[in-house]
Amino acid sequence: MKKIILSLALLLVGTGMYAQSLSGKVNEGTIIYSVEWKLPEQMQAMAASMPTELTVYFKGDSSSLKSESAMYSSTNILNTSKDYERLLLDIPMMGKKLSVVFTPADQEMMAENMPNLTVKEGTETKTIIGFKALKHEVNESKSNENSEAWFTKDIEIAPNSLSRFFKSSYGIPLEFVSYMNGISVKATVKEIKAGTVPAGSFSASKDFEEITFEQLMQMQGGR
Repeated sequence: MKKIILSLALLLVGTGMYAQSLSGKVNEGTIIYSVEWKLPEQMQAMAASMPTELTVYFKGDSSSLKSESAMYSSTNILNTSKDYERLLLDIPMMGKKLSVVFTPADQEMMAENMPNLTVKEGTETKTIIGFKALKHEVNESKSNENSEAWFTKDIEIAPNSLSRFFKSSYGIPLEFVSYMNGISVKATVKEIKAGTVPAGSFSASKDFEEITFEQLMQMQGGR
């Protein structure tokens, strides 16, 4: 069970203004995704406990994606402009609150498990939460899975742990599939709100134990 929890957490290594009134660069706010998980056979028992919504807080180039379930919560903090990434894990069944800052070497090692996407722009459009979105066909070569993604260029927001694998030139993905470590998740933006995010959204509080990626992998039983 501990190994499964850590694997899921690493997959995701957010009243104000309604989406229809937003355009251009949005510097600070919240994104709410509805999500559908595709889990490998050994994780199917956990399907019912997986979250159906994910929240992302963003400010400038930083984003913080929080995933909560009955067994654990995780927060993935990302700043792609600074190559900075931190994972926070709160696992009550283990009595652990852990924080991992990924070094450049850690990120290079994790890159081996990241998806390899080929994206082809289409012509079909549709409206998602008030934004015009353009359909793209996507192939993930490692799993040879095909999916579709819908991007808008009406708004600009910092990438987060779900959307990070797509080039910014496509725009902001509003409906897409994200892949990692044999798990995939279909995400659809339900809401984008501009406004102040909670204090401490992009850091670890003092009750988190700082560990290395090596230690995290040892807990998972790998490396």
